[in-house]
This record gives sequence, C-alpha cells and structure tokens, in this order.
Amino acid sequence: MNDIPTHIEHGLFADDTALWTASNTMTYLSSRLQQSVDAFESWCKSWKLKLQPTKTEMIHFTIHLRKKYKHPVEVKVDNTTIKPLDHTRYLGVIIDKQLNWRRHLDHIETKIAPRIGLLRY
Repeated sequence: MNDIPTHIEHGLFADDTALWTASNTMTYLSSRLQQSVDAFESWCKSWKLKLQPTKTEMIHFTIHLRKKYKHPVEVKVDNTTIKPLDHTRYLGVIIDKQLNWRRHLDHIETKIAPRIGLLRY
C-alpha cells in the first residue's frame, strides 16, 4: 500500500480506505476529489483490485451548514455517481456532515441501554 500516489490524501485500515481533500471552491473541490478517485482507481487496477461503487460513500464537511450549493460535490466511481450523504459510519464511528457527535452517541445509547437495565437487578 506504500505505492499509492503521494498526491492522494488517504487513510488506510484493514480493507477500508478513506480519501479526502479540501478546497475553497466547490468546482476545485469536485475536480480534485475526482482526480484522486481516478488515480486511486487506476492504482487498484494495477493491483488487480476493484472499487465497489455500491460500498463507496462520500460525505461533504462544510462550515456553511445552511448554504445550498448550485453544484453539490459528486464523484464517479466506475461510472457510478456517488452523491454526498448526511452521515456515514467509518471504523465504527458515525460521522455527520456537521461533525456533530449526536447521532453516534444516540447509537451507542441504544446499544447499551438494555445492558444497563440488566445491571440494575
């Protein structure tokens, strides 16, 4: 995995890969992200790997939470358009586009509530 192109900002864990980029404009952001995805897709092909568009997710973090963009970020993986999600799960952590932990904490609370009830008796 050390030969992933250096211009691609990425994080790896087991079989999960995250790509990211930042920009001041939506146009440049989309272009840069698509270039990274294309380069990563090419790297995958050279190693006889295939990206799964159905398992590919994208989330757009922004400081302008209420702003509606004329051209939201879209990326294509294997000719399949990947549209931004409001939240996603990565390595067991639920992340939303506002970087708010409420959804993750609600999920954890739902999982542990029955177990806490068992401890009372």
